[in-house]
Amino acid sequence: MQFTGLTLNNLTLKNFATFEDQTIIFDQGFNAIVGETGSGKSLILDALQLILGHRADKRIIRKDFEFAIVEGTFNCNDDQIKKYFDENDFPFDGEEVYIKRILYRNGKSKAYLNHQQCPLTTLTKFSKRFIDLVGQFENQKLLSSDYQLKLLDQFSINETLKSEYQKIFTFLSEQQLELKNLESRKVEVAKKLDYLNFQISEFEKLDPSVDREVELNKKKRVLQNLEENKVSVNKLNSLFDGGHQSGGLINLLNQIESELTEKLLDQDTLEQFFNAKEVLIDMNYKINSSINLEFDEKEFEHVLEELDLYQRLKRKYQVSTEDLIDIYNSYTEERKELENLTDSVELIKDKVMELSKSALMIAEKLHERRISYAKDLSKSLTLAVQKLRMQGATISIKVDKVEELNSQGISKVSFLAETNPGEGHYKIKEIASGGELSRILLSLRTILSSKDSISIFLFDEIDTGIGGETAISVGEALNKVSTNSQVIAITHLPQIAKFSNKLIKVSKHLSSDLGRTFSQIEELTQGQIEKEIKEMTSL
Repeated sequence: MQFTGLTLNNLTLKNFATFEDQTIIFDQGFNAIVGETGSGKSLILDALQLILGHRADKRIIRKDFEFAIVEGTFNCNDDQIKKYFDENDFPFDGEEVYIKRILYRNGKSKAYLNHQQCPLTTLTKFSKRFIDLVGQFENQKLLSSDYQLKLLDQFSINETLKSEYQKIFTFLSEQQLELKNLESRKVEVAKKLDYLNFQISEFEKLDPSVDREVELNKKKRVLQNLEENKVSVNKLNSLFDGGHQSGGLINLLNQIESELTEKLLDQDTLEQFFNAKEVLIDMNYKINSSINLEFDEKEFEHVLEELDLYQRLKRKYQVSTEDLIDIYNSYTEERKELENLTDSVELIKDKVMELSKSALMIAEKLHERRISYAKDLSKSLTLAVQKLRMQGATISIKVDKVEELNSQGISKVSFLAETNPGEGHYKIKEIASGGELSRILLSLRTILSSKDSISIFLFDEIDTGIGGETAISVGEALNKVSTNSQVIAITHLPQIAKFSNKLIKVSKHLSSDLGRTFSQIEELTQGQIEKEIKEMTSL
């Protein structure tokens, strides 16, 4: 037998409870695990659960040993499954997937996937994707509306449409959350904007610049010098031109000139006096004309005010002018971001509305498909459970519409059963026994085994509360599931075991030399199975 997918090749148990060192080789089809009560057959499923990511209990370590090891190898010839491992950074060569768990006496444990250490969550995700454990407690998940919806979608082959919906719904949820956060920040944003606007207003008056500050200081010095020069020039002009009460130097020179004659001085000396007078007059002119006396009081005040603002801001923030520029830029950038929030709110509102419409449209399509396929699955499931000796029982799958979109769409599914004709349909959790739940779930697996991604089915306590013809029907159903997926089942009943491709017998022995109990595996096929079945029947 060969089919595409994932199958368990072998399982090795070392120092694991009553197993010292045992390796089990599995068939790709139906593997039945049998043995007397307490022999250790359930320990095999416990070990499988460990390599599938379940939590470990150090009490499972065999006495006098510090650790226990469980190793499993799986055959994989499916490109999609290989892609799954590649995408999760646990690639493998060839067609063999390798998983290992080591449990230590101190309570610690290690997990390995394809020879790389990994967290338990990695194994859990892998097992949920490709392996299904159907047992006494796992049957309870059939009572969950979410699980029932998942089963209906598998039957309806809705994965593509559902994946498209969930992608949009995830984005929608993210946008709704972001919108909620933005709305809740409105008051906070308004306060922050008021603060920033006040701080920025001070900077806007200044528009800080290192070059501008240097220019202002230079202008300040020029204007201060100009003021000092102006005072000096006024004094000189007063001395040259004279004040209100006394004559100035020019007047004195004019008076001296009027008194000078050739009788007092010779012509050369007079010329010297006249030249000296002209030099002094020219000097006075040059003093007034060479120095710009245009002093603007308002400009000087503005320069001082601007420089004072530089100093006040530097003292306020205790930084240099260069740092002032950085603070100003950060304030303006933050204000820009906060102002954009208002626009963002409106944009996100529009996006949420658009995504809601798209999600609702796809959810409606999903809902209609679910209603349509629910009728077909109800019929198929009714026929399947009746073959498992639930005579007269009928299954009805009800699909209701919910008001709000959720991760699954707008559908709520209820599996209803009528186990006694004429009594009416009720939710299976209200009327189905444990054995009936097992058979309903097995019926579903029989129907869905060729449609979903599950490659390996582990059945524990599948024969609880049944026998005779019902057990034969269950065996036939398990065999049918194994045509598309590998089946590993623990059973006490020969009627079920006889349909297996391989029978794994677990027995417990007492070591005479060590005085310790140990479990041993015996793998039976074909003719050996028939012999074992006869022995089981005779018990």
